[in-house]
Amino acid sequence: MTESQPSHQPRRWRVFSLEGALAAFGLFSLGSGLWQGELMPAFWGMTVLTGLVILVAVRRRDWQKHWQDVEKRRGDSRGTEKPDKF
Repeated sequence: MTESQPSHQPRRWRVFSLEGALAAFGLFSLGSGLWQGELMPAFWGMTVLTGLVILVAVRRRDWQKHWQDVEKRRGDSRGTEKPDKF
């Protein structure tokens, strides 16, 4: 397995991962806040779940390809830049 390929774990082991723990906490907080009619647990549940969605999106991105594209664009733009005149 190379670094660019994510490890594929069985579904039952994903529950014990960081994402699984965050999802469980977020859902519990959101559910208990809505059930009891309290605002703060529901707020924290939504905040945790929103952060989890962002975390998963960031982890799924192919960062190696992204940085290669950035370097390629940077190299292309360096040759066409005009020097600054003060």
